[in-house]
Amino acid sequence: MSVRTLSRGALARCLKRFLRNSSGNLGAVVALSVAPLMMAGGAAVDYGNWVSVQARLQAAVDAAALAAGREANLSDEDLQTVAVNYFNANFGTPRNIGQPEMTLTVKDNAIRVDAHVEVDNYLMKAIGINSQVVATFAEVSKEATNLDVVLVFDNTGSMAQEQRLSTLKVAANDFVEILFGPRQTASTLKVGVVPFSQFVNVGPDKAGASWVDTGGEHKFSQANFKQTGWHNWMAWQNVTKLSRKHTWAGCVEAREGALAVSDTEPNPAVPETLFPPAFAPDEPGKVAENQSCYGADGTKQDCGWTTKYRYFNSYMTDTGADGDLDDMQRDTRKYRRNRADPASRGPNQGCNIQPIRALTNEKAPVLATIKGMKADGYTHVAEGVGWGLRVLSPGEPFTEGRPYSSETTKAMVLLTDGENTFENQPNHNLSTYTAYGYLAQERLGTTNYWTGVKKQNALLSEACANVKAEDIVVYSFAYNVPSATQRQLIKDCASDPEKYFDPPTNEALVQNFQQIADELRRLHLSK
Repeated sequence: MSVRTLSRGALARCLKRFLRNSSGNLGAVVALSVAPLMMAGGAAVDYGNWVSVQARLQAAVDAAALAAGREANLSDEDLQTVAVNYFNANFGTPRNIGQPEMTLTVKDNAIRVDAHVEVDNYLMKAIGINSQVVATFAEVSKEATNLDVVLVFDNTGSMAQEQRLSTLKVAANDFVEILFGPRQTASTLKVGVVPFSQFVNVGPDKAGASWVDTGGEHKFSQANFKQTGWHNWMAWQNVTKLSRKHTWAGCVEAREGALAVSDTEPNPAVPETLFPPAFAPDEPGKVAENQSCYGADGTKQDCGWTTKYRYFNSYMTDTGADGDLDDMQRDTRKYRRNRADPASRGPNQGCNIQPIRALTNEKAPVLATIKGMKADGYTHVAEGVGWGLRVLSPGEPFTEGRPYSSETTKAMVLLTDGENTFENQPNHNLSTYTAYGYLAQERLGTTNYWTGVKKQNALLSEACANVKAEDIVVYSFAYNVPSATQRQLIKDCASDPEKYFDPPTNEALVQNFQQIADELRRLHLSK
């Protein structure tokens, strides 16, 4: 078999020399011109095929070189495996070509990938040129930079509308697939997920962590109980003893003030740095026979729907009905005597959310967390951003993050579809129970709903400032957010205006996530 290796311009130069040759008899030229014209036409067809294969080969070589560049601290053997996987995935199996060959060369500061493939000709076989070898290469700067990425996603009830959550799952899944590529495990890449609503769930496995206040040292842990010595974890132990269905799901309350959104490491010797485990108190509503009921103003009234309607989370029979509503709610005797309604969420009310997925270099658990996200609850964006920072940080409460250094790039992708809010309630609590307790407890410095929202907005701005102070790259999404104020807060959270997105459609959201993933993984070709 005859095989020729030609550069892109070789055939063109050959044809030009033929056309410039004007010697010989005119009739002979005319008679003989048919064959060259046919040869030229055949060459044009085959040349177009070569160009197409060349483009495909170049794309595969570029992808292989970029992938190897991202993993440049692997062994040469492992780098070869990474490059081959990416090359094969991008080149595919086009028809009428041979088996491509690819080689990888590791230099001191660069990685080079060479490849060539034999392409069968269609028409030039008539003149004995059966095939053409197409060759190309790519070289990238050798990079050993690590990448830690956390996805901070709104999982509130409004995300169930207009297929927002299902679209986010598709977009996030694509994002992870682009970053990991065909690998299931990566040495220089870690990805984490922080779903948020009115709480963030750190995971029920963290019950034994030193930074979870199971000893009741934090003042917020004691706030919802009348009797001295009681605290959230003690109440959990009693409720669980009487009803095995009800165990701590993993949500925590926010710390006080600036600590709510800071990365200050928890210290058991400093109670205010610890995180109280969330325990939604039993609110007034369920009463034993012959007990009196009380209205929102504290006056006695007949038991009935009015009392039940005014309170959102009544899951056991009240004790101490001769007191006022706050006393009835905070009386701890009921937790020792009465079972929680098995049909209710009980003390886990508001904690219907996926646990944090700490940074991991494995693809499967990240995809599993994204798949399991569900829409429920109200919006506390600052909680999501604060925990996103703690996930990226190398220190407790999560320690999977690599140290801050020039060798590691850290990024956060924040998405929300609404403004900060509470669920206002017409009772003595003034709101449902959230990471900030009850609005009536003034943990945000106010009992006024709108002032409380403004305090949340200020916390969000502070949280974003804390993230950017660590040189973390922030991409932010205001996804169908109706409030101009909230859109501006989310835009200001981004590292720069080009990293803020306000996608007008679900399709645009998916494209934006693909764009960010490409930006994070891209290395510029050096040659």
